[in-house]
Amino acid sequence: MTPVAVIIPTFNRGTRVFLTLEKILACDPVPAEIWVHVDKSDGKLEEVLASRFPSVRVLSSQVRLGPGGGRHRCLEKCSLPYAVSFDDDSYPVDADFFERIHAIFLACPEAAVIQATIWQRNEQPKAREASLTRKSDFVGCGYVVRVSAYKETRGYLPRPIAYGLEETDLSIQLFSNDWRVYQSGELRVFHDTDLSHHDHPEITVARITNVALFAFLHYPVLLWGWAAIQLSNLVRFCLMRNRWRGVLKGLLCIPGDCFAHRQYRRPLPRRVVSAFLRLRRAEILPE
Repeated sequence: MTPVAVIIPTFNRGTRVFLTLEKILACDPVPAEIWVHVDKSDGKLEEVLASRFPSVRVLSSQVRLGPGGGRHRCLEKCSLPYAVSFDDDSYPVDADFFERIHAIFLACPEAAVIQATIWQRNEQPKAREASLTRKSDFVGCGYVVRVSAYKETRGYLPRPIAYGLEETDLSIQLFSNDWRVYQSGELRVFHDTDLSHHDHPEITVARITNVALFAFLHYPVLLWGWAAIQLSNLVRFCLMRNRWRGVLKGLLCIPGDCFAHRQYRRPLPRRVVSAFLRLRRAEILPE
């Protein structure tokens, strides 16, 4: 057992999380804590989890908090220095996955997040290598977070559909506190999905409103013009991908969504936002 926690949000997915838990418990060593958050729960999944996986600690919510809201609740409960986030359809590839985490963070005292190397269904497995690459952002289905760094931030917002906001929102908070994000070639995760659900209109609506909300929460007014360009680029992307259903609704929802979250608006200095955006544009900065 290693002093690392695992957090997994799940929502209306039946027993899919069971395979993820089996893969995690097959590792050597296993994590010291495993937290599962059941979103919009009716109580049935919790009963099965308690029976089949008695060591797993379960949280639940009757209202839909979204993956970020679930992760936030798990991280609030976490008593260990590092927590690994998986989705209910992603899991570690290598048996020593959890063993490598402490050494990687010791080598990077400035790191708040270490993203795993991830591939999806119908993609070729990626070779394991001892690499560490600076990133601006990370992917929620496979990363490790330094819990103390997370607790310096506001944390994740409860968003039922968080695409385009969840990880970027946390990344800029960590960036403003002088923490860094890296991607490790040693930590490998398989995400058992083909991403076809991204074509659903409700995902398009959420992506559009989330991009606007991100700018509203963090950008000073002087950068709202840049936010408008980002939003127009996203709309163009959706139209090019034939995801036109949901575009108008997403645009119309922006004012109300921003108003509803106005208490979270904490505009960062222009220099901080500009530096973060430059890092995002660069995408990969070799260390």
